[in-house]
Amino acid sequence: MRGLAMAVALLVAGCATGPPVGPPASFAPDLRGTWTGTWGGAPASLVVTGQQTGHGESGLVLGPWQVLGERYPTATGVLTSTVDGAPVSTHMSALLSDSGGAVVVTVHAQSSAGEQWLTLRLVDADRLEGMGTSQYRWGPQGPAQLVRRPRPPA
Repeated sequence: MRGLAMAVALLVAGCATGPPVGPPASFAPDLRGTWTGTWGGAPASLVVTGQQTGHGESGLVLGPWQVLGERYPTATGVLTSTVDGAPVSTHMSALLSDSGGAVVVTVHAQSSAGEQWLTLRLVDADRLEGMGTSQYRWGPQGPAQLVRRPRPPA
């Protein structure tokens, strides 16, 4: 029975439908804050509320222990995008990886309408650019550009 559970876990882990993620980022910049801009020509925002280290998209985790796979810097928050002409907000999670010396933020969100993915390169401390796709045709597709809004003084 234990062998069957392990085989199913490995099979499910290999069925990710999002974009492939590179190796874990060696440096995880502070991404917390509100990022606004466009995705597929429509307004979009990303509010990053937390950062931590977590499990990647592949590997084997038993309870709190990661047995196989790599640990990644991660981010969590809320993604708001335009779906069928209206703003829709949903929880998002992200992995931070390295690609050619740049930090790449791979965002995954799942709303009642379906899944969304964004692959964004950190261009400078306050600008993310990349591409995204939605599982459904009436959701945002294509280029995304987001700029971090300045934080209010403390």
